[in-house]
Amino acid sequence: MKDYTPSQLRNVVVLGHQGSGKTTLVESLLKVSGAITQKGTIENGNTVSDYTKEEKNAKISIYNSLIPVEWEEIKYNFIDTPGFFDFQQEIICASRVARTALIIIDAQKGVEVGTRKHWKYVRSKSIPSIVFINKMDKENVDFDKLIDSIRSQLGKRAVPFCWPIGHGEKFEGFVNVVDMKARIYDGKESHDDEIWPERLDQVKKLHDMIVESVANVDDDVMMKVLEDQEVTYDEIKKGLRKGILSGNLVPVIVGSASKDVGVRTLLRSIRDYFPSEADLRTPFGEATDELEIIERKVDVNEPFSGFVFKTVVDPFIGKISYVAVRSGIMSKDQTILNVNKDEKEKINNISFIRGKEQLETSKVLAGDIGVLIKVNSLETGDTICDPTKPIKYMEIEKVQPTIYYALSVKNKNDEGKITESLRKICYEDVSITAERNAETKQLLVGCQGQSQIDNVMYKLKNIYNIEAELSDAKISYRETIKGSADVEGRYVKQSGGSGQYGIVNIKFEPSKESFEFVDDIFGGAVPTNFIPAVQKGLEDAMKTGVLAGFPVIGIRATLHDGKYHPVDSSELAFKMAASFAFKDGCRAAKPTILEPIMEIVVVAPNDYVGDIMGDLSKRRGLIMGIEPIGDEQYITAECPQVELQKYIIDLKTMTQGQATFTMKFLRYDEVPGNLIDKIIKENKVEQ
Repeated sequence: MKDYTPSQLRNVVVLGHQGSGKTTLVESLLKVSGAITQKGTIENGNTVSDYTKEEKNAKISIYNSLIPVEWEEIKYNFIDTPGFFDFQQEIICASRVARTALIIIDAQKGVEVGTRKHWKYVRSKSIPSIVFINKMDKENVDFDKLIDSIRSQLGKRAVPFCWPIGHGEKFEGFVNVVDMKARIYDGKESHDDEIWPERLDQVKKLHDMIVESVANVDDDVMMKVLEDQEVTYDEIKKGLRKGILSGNLVPVIVGSASKDVGVRTLLRSIRDYFPSEADLRTPFGEATDELEIIERKVDVNEPFSGFVFKTVVDPFIGKISYVAVRSGIMSKDQTILNVNKDEKEKINNISFIRGKEQLETSKVLAGDIGVLIKVNSLETGDTICDPTKPIKYMEIEKVQPTIYYALSVKNKNDEGKITESLRKICYEDVSITAERNAETKQLLVGCQGQSQIDNVMYKLKNIYNIEAELSDAKISYRETIKGSADVEGRYVKQSGGSGQYGIVNIKFEPSKESFEFVDDIFGGAVPTNFIPAVQKGLEDAMKTGVLAGFPVIGIRATLHDGKYHPVDSSELAFKMAASFAFKDGCRAAKPTILEPIMEIVVVAPNDYVGDIMGDLSKRRGLIMGIEPIGDEQYITAECPQVELQKYIIDLKTMTQGQATFTMKFLRYDEVPGNLIDKIIKENKVEQ
């Protein structure tokens, strides 16, 4: 693969609802460019982009896949992304290095949930976009209704550049409304033709729509339109590019990936209308030596810097780091600085990559994307650079887990290797977390939903040879007291040998603090040197409550009296006496159980607000506020954690996958009385 300058490079993220045909379109792009001679299919598991065992098994895209396409002296780095919402972290990572978004729409299904989510995302990031209506060769496609739907749901920015010729199996091409030429596909390649007379009026209407759209973003064209002067083709192209780069125009192109129709027009449109790497500057970075904000041009003459946006852990090859070169040149045998880890590394192996195929090279120029092999310190989100010219780019935003599962191995011999295996899985998807809960002793895996946890389990079994099973994550309950009690704690042993003697009188009552210890001893009833032992005995006892064994919080313990023996008293004796007093005191002071309350923020379209609020009420949730932002509502609520364990699954079902939520711990509240016995019973069974 040859070297390309920044002006010859286009980095494009490929988005679309599951099943819209992203992977099939990528196969068509590769075939049209001559990179492959035979297209693979998802059903046969032989596509270039869906190459992992997990993707072949699930028959869906799970990971980002980098697909470089060389065509007419331009290199297009297409990043094929998953359509399932559980894998949205992949889209976030890809969008950090892509300058353009290609949104695929299924012509039969129209604007789907995923289409709207992707549209909203690229608009929020100000990424110039293009819409490709795929599967125009399918039956029952009404193009007029489809365009109306796109413009009504995605906005008037969407402008059709094409008018289809033929329907269903007879779909054979389209009219390019910009240059007013018909493109007819003969089975091998397309050729230009004149527009059929019966189509001319409709095509002219679309052409006028384009001119009007250009006039809205280009003052010179606006003047010509107002003066009823003819707008030239070059003026239209110039205005279109201006409008597309600003985000005010979004081209809509039609085609069929399975028949390779519209693919060349798509490539030309990306080339002509969308930014090259040379057109844009890199994100601002922070110079690590002087702590000043600096900016680098996407230029081979600038100091080297790069950004790691994807990590693959191959069982045979090792760690593979995908690097978008922001500036300068990344070369073999070069020493680089990993700014995030403050470690220097030497590049021994550098390649371009297409799917899983590595194409060895000696260097990667600014604006392009390459991979490094076995540079062990690198992780997704790291900045690498010339050690003498340090710069640090903003790290990748990480999607926080919305559901946690407890994971345990079936074979105890796998206990030692499961932690390392999960660590590698987390390298590849930074939205997955894995940690041992010190309180419940469970190994918890946090993720976005069922599809993502299914993929984790598949990798553990088929890649790391670990048989594991899932269970619900335990809730970290607490115990406390609602009343007060004054009790005596005794630890007296004086029969033979050295004795033990410690007696304490302690008053227990509720407190707003987690734990308060008050020394109220007068007259030396408990010697000063033994008082710390009393406090330590209480603190140790609080780790296990009297109802279900949960940690105890919210207690004030006042030591006000006691007895000691000049020979047999010891720290151990007073520590044990305090522990006995604590147990008796808690039992007498109306013990109860507390549950964690979470603050959640649900973001959902207006149509689902009523259903969401009703569902939260059923979960013992309390609505704290609703704030409209755009066409969505932000619902803030407080809800017990136990009611949210699988909330994301139900929320997606309720809203057709359109709603999301975040949560954070707020406080502990008392469990309703009718649930306490159930919690106690369940915990005793587990113990």
